[in-house]
Amino acid sequence: MAYLQKITIFTGLIIFIQQGSQRWYARFKVGKKHVTYATGEIDVDAAKVKATEAYYKRRAEFQLGIKAGAQNFEVLANSVIKDLGLDIANGKSVKTNTVYIGILKNYHIPYFTGKRIDTIEQKDMDAFSVWRKKEFGGELSSSSLQNHNAVLGKVYDKALRSAQITKYHIPAFDTEGKRQQRRASFTWGEFRKISDYIDNDMKRTKNKTSRMLLELLYDYIDFVVATGMRPGTEIEHVQWQDISFKLVDGVPEITVAVRKGKTTLYTGTRQVVVRSDFVANLVDLANRFPDRKADDLVFRLADGSEPKSLSRKFSDILAKLGLKESPYGERTLYSLRHSYITWSLKNKCDIAALAKQCGTSIEMIDRNYSHLLPSMFRQEFSGVAYEQKEPDSLKRREPSQRARDANIKSYGGFEKSILERGFI
Repeated sequence: MAYLQKITIFTGLIIFIQQGSQRWYARFKVGKKHVTYATGEIDVDAAKVKATEAYYKRRAEFQLGIKAGAQNFEVLANSVIKDLGLDIANGKSVKTNTVYIGILKNYHIPYFTGKRIDTIEQKDMDAFSVWRKKEFGGELSSSSLQNHNAVLGKVYDKALRSAQITKYHIPAFDTEGKRQQRRASFTWGEFRKISDYIDNDMKRTKNKTSRMLLELLYDYIDFVVATGMRPGTEIEHVQWQDISFKLVDGVPEITVAVRKGKTTLYTGTRQVVVRSDFVANLVDLANRFPDRKADDLVFRLADGSEPKSLSRKFSDILAKLGLKESPYGERTLYSLRHSYITWSLKNKCDIAALAKQCGTSIEMIDRNYSHLLPSMFRQEFSGVAYEQKEPDSLKRREPSQRARDANIKSYGGFEKSILERGFI
């Protein structure tokens, strides 16, 4: 290489000016690779400082295992979008991944385009939060902010795994979202009204497919309010081998292993306690699948097929009963989970234990159900003796007709069958 001018700063680092340029370049070797760096400086002393900083920075990155030439943010983000698109094509978390793609395209890529992933500093991320708020037209809710942070984390994780950055390059993400609104839920009376309607409709219908859907929906909603599990992925991936059953002094003790869902990627499998009155549903489910295998899915139609319209059927029933709308928004299958948490809190359930049971955090419960917490201790705060059982607490629940008709103490044969089979 022909230099118009060349200066050796120390062995292994030089700066030079090429023909046709007035600005200094630096050249040095890191590992087995020669690096040419544009200082952008005309002044020789300033160029020396820039060159020396670049040399030591690159050497430090090399020792940490970081590759030279980190990619621009949009390149990594588009790679993440491609990954998410493949997941969607394979039917994996379609709704969530579609939301993630929209967030990257509408917010992160427009703002960070042209910036290398390793050059985005905390001040840049803070400025992005201000810009996003203006672009969005207000503060994001906590749940929306979690989605933004989750997909942004995927971009940084891709850069981390490809050795373009270290964890020390990752700035802190904004976590101060708008406090969420109170969640829509049901009273126990409303839930029993829904359950009885499904039971009666199931007995009336002559269409086989409709009857199978209704009997599954009956057990499905009972399972949500017996566990607090998330409708959708968590419940629909429960296998027969995930359910444990035994009798303790004649009373059923049921647990279920949650292996797939919203949080299992981070927390691993969690064990959930199932209310004992679900045993009547469990027997009916088992009777519908006499030839079941350990890894068969539990919540399937009686012919073994996947239900396609469970959520829509539930929504139609709510509309018929006038229960779809509430002061806190539209109610869906997911409102059953909120109901479980609400009833548990009214029963003065330990919040840490409840968070563990439901696969969420104490912070999330406080954020979404804080309106209940003072009323849980109204007697202690006021000094007035109130009725000890809240109307919609789990202690005050009236069991379904199915559970009332079942003899809780007659499940010895069921337990024996499970021991012989090795699973429910």
